Amino acid sequence: MLMKGLKLSTKMTWNYALIFTSVLLFINLAVFFSTQLYNRLTAVQEVENLLGRLEEGILRGEAYTEEDLLKEGILFPYYAEIHEGEEILRSLPHLRLIMEEGEVRLQKDLAKGVESSSNLILRTVRAPGKEGLVTLYVLKDLSVFSFMNAVTLVTLLLASIFGIFVSYVVGYYMSKESFRPILAMTKSAAAIGPGNLHDRIDVPEVQDELRELSITFNSLLERMDDAYEKQAKFVSDASHELRTPLTVIKGYNDLLMRWGKKDPEVLEEAITAIRQETDHMSVLVENLLFIAKGETLKVTLQVAPFSMKDLLEETAKDFSLSVPDRKFLVEAEAFKVLQDRRLLKQLLRIFIDNSVKFTKDGGIIKLMAKKTQEGYVLSVCDDGEGIQKEDLEHIFQRFYVGDKARTKDKAGSGLGLSIAKWIVETHEGMVEALSAPKEGTIMRATFPLKALVNEEGQE
Repeated sequence: MLMKGLKLSTKMTWNYALIFTSVLLFINLAVFFSTQLYNRLTAVQEVENLLGRLEEGILRGEAYTEEDLLKEGILFPYYAEIHEGEEILRSLPHLRLIMEEGEVRLQKDLAKGVESSSNLILRTVRAPGKEGLVTLYVLKDLSVFSFMNAVTLVTLLLASIFGIFVSYVVGYYMSKESFRPILAMTKSAAAIGPGNLHDRIDVPEVQDELRELSITFNSLLERMDDAYEKQAKFVSDASHELRTPLTVIKGYNDLLMRWGKKDPEVLEEAITAIRQETDHMSVLVENLLFIAKGETLKVTLQVAPFSMKDLLEETAKDFSLSVPDRKFLVEAEAFKVLQDRRLLKQLLRIFIDNSVKFTKDGGIIKLMAKKTQEGYVLSVCDDGEGIQKEDLEHIFQRFYVGDKARTKDKAGSGLGLSIAKWIVETHEGMVEALSAPKEGTIMRATFPLKALVNEEGQE
């Protein structure tokens, strides 16, 4: 619970300290116990060597004295006793080996009193001597290492405490240096707002994860900036497009208020213009609502199998009745698709509306559908005025309208083709326009193979 309230840099500092201290403690314990083990193994080897030399001497019939034992190197902390019958030879007269109830200890008669030690390495052997069986005891008193062990333990303890301090200082420095660019990025990011959305955070020169993070964050800011600009432009363009028909309606309303009540021609002109602008504004608002729903994912595809050829013939018939001065032809293969029929019909209407605007009376508009190995292609072709090259790559952008000097009053709000693009992309397809001035236009939508329905009516 305490760690949850700490800063990440503080947590890293303590983590560094904990890891370093744990490693240091492990090393110190390993050193201490390995030293203990080494001393014990060395003592065992030395005691066995001494025991072996004394045993060989006894087997040769040598009679050892205290001086002989000293010459053999049996000096404290080494000690030896030779039991031959009732006689006991000790290497040091003030020491004696006591064995009582399974406990073996070395008793020391010192000037300051009697001491004893049970931390011994003891080896025993029996060998035949001149006068009978000889029992030989050789040992090393490990209590002499007690002081050295205590010094070693204290030293390791002090080293551990010092290591904790050093690890904390090093951890604090490392965490501070590691978080310096992060804090700079945080400060830069906190300073970015709607007023300075074009600003970016500094990218570190070092090729590490923080550089990748800063680049990713700047990329996010660029997308946000782009979305913010698009939103601002969308609001501005929508306001402008709505203001135009409202201005016209207000103007004709004022005209009616002044002269329209008594002049039938002015009254008829005003009513017709107001009706046209109202219809235009109604379509514009409907398109804006459609785009808003699409961006918020509130438009749900109503997927069902239907005949694409039937849809094209139905749409062509509708336009033949409403636009009798154009000729609509259908060139389509007989196949079914599994898509949203309502949206596909709206897509065709958008394409055809544009063709109608830019073709002359008697112009031919073809509705075509053809299967391919990758899926199928839906096209609307006309023999109209065509599209200028500089406009061609922008026509699917919202509110984009070509040069008004060329299009005159034919251009709409600039939302239709952007909606068409959304419909195609929502069905996982691609849309494109092929055109040139005076050579007509082809609006083409390509859909993937999974949009087709097989003969059994399944995907």
